[in-house]
Formats: sequence, C-alpha cells, structure tokens
Amino acid sequence: MKHITDYLEKDQVDEMLKAARSCSERDYLIIRVLWRSGIRINELLTIRPQDIEYHNHVINVVKAKGGKQRRVPLDVVTLAELREYTRTHSIASDASIFSISQQWARELVKRCGALIGRHVHPHTFRHSFAINAVRNGFDIRRLQGILGHRNLNTTAQYLQFHMRDLQEAFARVPF
Repeated sequence: MKHITDYLEKDQVDEMLKAARSCSERDYLIIRVLWRSGIRINELLTIRPQDIEYHNHVINVVKAKGGKQRRVPLDVVTLAELREYTRTHSIASDASIFSISQQWARELVKRCGALIGRHVHPHTFRHSFAINAVRNGFDIRRLQGILGHRNLNTTAQYLQFHMRDLQEAFARVPF
C-alpha cells in the first residue's frame, strides 16, 4: 500500500482557509468545499445550485470520474455559505457555482498554499479529507462511497495513523 505524504492536518487546513478568506470569498469557498467533502476539483467545478440538497445536507456529484454519479454529505455551515454565495452572486440554478477552469483553480490553491508556506494542489484536500476522516473513526466502506472509489483497496491507502493514534486505540482495548 502506498504511503500518502501529500495531505494537511486539520490545523494546517484551518490556517489555509484563513489565508484564502483574505484573498476572496470564492477562493475560500473552493478550498472549504474541497476540504469538507473530499470531492475532486473537476467535480467541484461542475456543481450547480440545483445539485445541492440543502435539507438533506448533500451535494449530488453528477459528473464524477468514470461518468458515475454519487451523493456526498456536506456540513451545515459550508452549505449555508454556498447558499449565500449563490444568492449574492445571482448564480442560476443550472449554472456552475464556480465558473473557472481547472487550471485557474489549481493556481488559486497553489497561491493560497504559498501564503502558509506549503506546496498544495486541489487533490491535497481530497487526501486530507480522507486521512482525517479515517483518523477520526470514519468507516472505510462509507468513505469509499463518499470518495466514489470502485475498489476498496483504493480507499485503503488512507489508512494512515500517527503512533499516538495507534496508542490511543490500543489503550481503549478492554484486556
């Protein structure tokens, strides 16, 4: 299993979100949605307001890798920020929320990463989401569904733990 080194800890993401907020609301939201959902950048850039089920706290990813579709949960705060952004910018329900190219999105992520002294690309947030989810007890099968992986082995690469995580888990075993 390959060891992923391209991810951020939660405090690093928080720092980057703070830096992104100083750039623009759009940049901040792009990074926040990537971090909070684990979706791919091309999936994010195709999301339209009509793809969001606010009452169910779900984004319908209709143009996922391999032509598949999936439903991805999203937290209430991020959903509220997306709703406000789409209203403020009068984004039509069938228009992309973030109408920028993948290259432009990669550049803005890279710029925001540089503000905190890190080399970051959009997929870094997918890795970060998955690794932090697993470390916080997220079931690997459910994570597979959220990430849209066909094969569980692809998802298993995110089973990475710090020694302190392993020691804490070991201490909870009732011997």
